[in-house]
Amino acid sequence: MASPKIRTDILLDDDKRIRPQASLTEDIRQKLRWNLASGIYLPGTRLSTRGLAKEFGTSVMPVRDALKQLVAERILVVERQSAFRVPVISRARGVQLFEIRTTLEMLATRNAVPSLTDAHADLLGKFCNDMAAALERGDVQGYFAANYSFHFLIYSATRNPDLVAMIEGLWMQIGPFYAAILDTSTRADYWQIYHEQAIAAIRAGDAEEAARAIARDINSARDFFCTC
Repeated sequence: MASPKIRTDILLDDDKRIRPQASLTEDIRQKLRWNLASGIYLPGTRLSTRGLAKEFGTSVMPVRDALKQLVAERILVVERQSAFRVPVISRARGVQLFEIRTTLEMLATRNAVPSLTDAHADLLGKFCNDMAAALERGDVQGYFAANYSFHFLIYSATRNPDLVAMIEGLWMQIGPFYAAILDTSTRADYWQIYHEQAIAAIRAGDAEEAARAIARDINSARDFFCTC
């Protein structure tokens, strides 16, 4: 899944009117969230407002506003002299985040299955293949992008944006640390098994089994996290 693109001419709409500050800030916030979820930013990374403004082709103000929003969401931390940083989470907090993920993602999966079709299941299978290929070539970000696409294709079928947003916020917090410890030299075939079990349950219309497969997937990630 490609990251949301922020245009270098982002200050203007197609009709050349200046875009509202809030809209620009939200574009940047979404880009930063994607970078966190996909492992581009690792734990301890310092995020420079000037550097990000240059990268996105914007002024410093909307970047700073977006970073402050992520601090309020407990995704980033702010240090002295207004330095923004990706936090290093403790093992205890990481376990808690995984436990919350399990509860919310099982709920989302149960609610989503009635709306998922064989076409969705086929696409989920493609994402599984993409994950395996990314691990084969040692591509951490490619793996995270395909894994994100797999899970959020399911969750978005709930048509419950508040639930999806809560789940996504948890992914933002766990993603950087998980990217730092993921060993792409070791094929995680058991993760793929849980994904395949979820796909089979979706094809069968079995919402409970699909939710259990997702829980097994999350719990295996939690166990891996705890061994590092």
